[in-house]
Amino acid sequence: MWMQYPQTESLFSLDNQYLIGSDLLVKPVTGEGVTQTTVSFPSNDLWYDVDTSQVVPATTSTTGQDEAISVTVDSDIEKIPVYQRGGSIIPRKLRLRRSTHLMTKDPYTLYVALDKSQKAVGELYMDDEVSFDHDRRKNLALASFSVDFSSGNIANSVNVGSGWTETVSDLAAGRMVERIIVMGVDTVPKSISMAKEQLQFDYSAKSRVLVIRKPNVSALKNWQINITV
Repeated sequence: MWMQYPQTESLFSLDNQYLIGSDLLVKPVTGEGVTQTTVSFPSNDLWYDVDTSQVVPATTSTTGQDEAISVTVDSDIEKIPVYQRGGSIIPRKLRLRRSTHLMTKDPYTLYVALDKSQKAVGELYMDDEVSFDHDRRKNLALASFSVDFSSGNIANSVNVGSGWTETVSDLAAGRMVERIIVMGVDTVPKSISMAKEQLQFDYSAKSRVLVIRKPNVSALKNWQINITV
């Protein structure tokens, strides 16, 4: 925690919760019979429960100072508290398989957690998931996703390594994005489109979650989705 938030002194001695990268906060359950636990949230970011997609209330500083705000959350036998940082985009594969090899061409779902400015960014590293050609032959790609509701767009810019040997059609077909889930959306969009084609979406004003279904875009191609609010 202190490595990501070096200005927040109250996190320096904290050793019972941690970050995975910079975007996932985990509070492991370590006690017998525990049904609730206290999580310290850095107050200069919003935090969303990864199970409910809801923002954690009362985690924003009212003083404008870098501080950690403690919140008591449920943590029974079926719940490990995990939270996604506002301003981040995390790609996930949701198919349950018997091995990672069977997941190679499974589609991605983008989990977008908007920050206070209704923006988010994230990256997805890709290779063939089998060989070491990413090192020797540059058989790799890096997708950079961005969301900006104030400007009304969701975009991807991808850098494909010089050694990737798959054809463009195989490349795109195996790395599709099947769903985009956006958390913390303040206003229901009037329309969502790409290249003049209207996309299907659902929006819940109660949960403030927007789900764009089947955008038919590849993580290995550049694209932009337009949002009209």
